[in-house]
Amino acid sequence: MNRDIDKQAAIVVKLLSKAGKKTATAESCTGGLVSAALTSVSGSSEVFDMGVCSYANEIKNKLLGVPEEILEKYGAVSEQTAKAMSEGAAKLAGADYAVSTTGIAGPTGGTAEKPVGTVWIGVYSRNEGSRAQMFLFSDKGCPDGMTPRDFIREQAVLKALELLTEKIKEN
Repeated sequence: MNRDIDKQAAIVVKLLSKAGKKTATAESCTGGLVSAALTSVSGSSEVFDMGVCSYANEIKNKLLGVPEEILEKYGAVSEQTAKAMSEGAAKLAGADYAVSTTGIAGPTGGTAEKPVGTVWIGVYSRNEGSRAQMFLFSDKGCPDGMTPRDFIREQAVLKALELLTEKIKEN
């Protein structure tokens, strides 16, 4: 993982540990990389109980409780789905916070409405519920030896951890 991600994951773990709170993840396009970043930090077992890699809509629905109507009307890559994923992960884990990612990392799958690099990140807190934000990540500046897909996913992981950090600090 990259150093910025490692540093941000360590901040999340430290903040949660200090507050005596827990977090969970629900990931689609990042495929468990947010969970991997968090669990790479020593002491993360005190603050992290669960991560769900929910690539299939069926899992988003059956495990995380994302309503079929949302998936049909808005699609997997949407504000509504990202919010429902973070809520579902928090509920499933009994966590104080949760973060979700759903998007199109490419190189295929993009459309005019939702191009490659489109990622919705949902953040949940027990005090405020969930909110989601859309980001359009680019493969510009992709380092040699890294695929554009991996670069987009890495950017999404870092942003997810940053948003989770902000949410924890707000509460």
